[in-house]
Amino acid sequence: MLFVSSNIVNRLASEPLITLNDSFTSEKRSEIYNTKMSDSFAEQLANIKLKPSKDKTKDFSDPKLAGFITKDQISSYQKTALETNIEEWQMLLVNETFPTVYFPITYLDAKHFIRIFEKHFQKLHEHQLFDEIRDQMDTWFDSDDEEKAWYEQIKERLQKTIEQSSFDQNGFFAKTSSRSAKDACIFKKDFLQIYKNQLAKSSDPTQENSRITALLTAAFLALRLTCASDLLTTFVISERIYQDMLLATEAQNPADDLFKENIILRPFIPIDVDMEFRGFVYQQRLTCLSQYNYLIYSSRLCQWKDEILDKINSFFNQMVKMKLDTYPSKDYVIDFALTKGDDDSVSSMKVWVIELNPFMQTTDGALFSWQHEKHLLEGQSNDDETKPLFRMTEKVRPGSWSMLPNSVRQWVKNDENS
Repeated sequence: MLFVSSNIVNRLASEPLITLNDSFTSEKRSEIYNTKMSDSFAEQLANIKLKPSKDKTKDFSDPKLAGFITKDQISSYQKTALETNIEEWQMLLVNETFPTVYFPITYLDAKHFIRIFEKHFQKLHEHQLFDEIRDQMDTWFDSDDEEKAWYEQIKERLQKTIEQSSFDQNGFFAKTSSRSAKDACIFKKDFLQIYKNQLAKSSDPTQENSRITALLTAAFLALRLTCASDLLTTFVISERIYQDMLLATEAQNPADDLFKENIILRPFIPIDVDMEFRGFVYQQRLTCLSQYNYLIYSSRLCQWKDEILDKINSFFNQMVKMKLDTYPSKDYVIDFALTKGDDDSVSSMKVWVIELNPFMQTTDGALFSWQHEKHLLEGQSNDDETKPLFRMTEKVRPGSWSMLPNSVRQWVKNDENS
């Protein structure tokens, strides 16, 4: 049997900011739904080639790699993944999603991102030499004149676009056409301090749930950027960006006028880590909804469950569904955020569409299992077809900290003991 390497198939369009080690798969989450958590901290990379499958491929949302045995099947997958790029839907939901600025990149730009990662950071990631990544993330170009010239010219172009966009003092958020560099957030030199500041705000910093909530919040805040050099430094060390550039260059025409890939700039808008949600749409119907950062328990989320369900469901049916009539697919995964309004009530909150993802097993199923519960995701066995099935983490689960990657746990532990 042949399979396509995870560089192409592993299009995990959006995962929780801090994800889990490889001993806790999505299927285990699903089997104990009321305990469910998730997926990978940084997906493993391989060569983009067809090759014999000898070992079980590790992926924490359990994509079915077997069966991709022809170039036509690979092409079909690539097409489906690229259909959820922001260029395909953002203008349809221009009032429902965040303000968006496009910075076009060329095929050659994408190849530069690939070469820099492979030359300077790929082996460091493979061997989990995270301190070395931090040491080199701002200095790699000192020994690479060939790539430094490209880096300086794209930085200048990018900075002009940022300045013309007039982002406020909150800075901006950046991603590629498909995903962000959220896996690179822990390499920021002030990440641990951000984490400590957030932990100090909790009522009981010793509690596991408080620590994970602080870690997720720090990861989100670390995505705030202020200039072009911040953005490029984050992008060149990110495995996720590397994968996205591989997919773009593998699947698209290298001619500049046909190559469609952008760096996406958006104002940085604060989102509480318990106010993000993943929705599943099948045949234009919102069938299931899940807490996005399901590693944490939120008492207010449980208290507001019915109100949040009604708000998101109404938003989708009244504001989103009809506008996506011309979208290429009737099946997709859609991420929502609720941001604070004039008071602390759900009714005053604003609902946003964050992004669309492929309705495929390579998209993280959150608190649902693609393998065992696909019938639910397709809207079967739901007694009330007017509302999606809504799941959230309903109580604190002891041992959640151990589900974080060893590298993250050890890094925090070392700092706490220093």
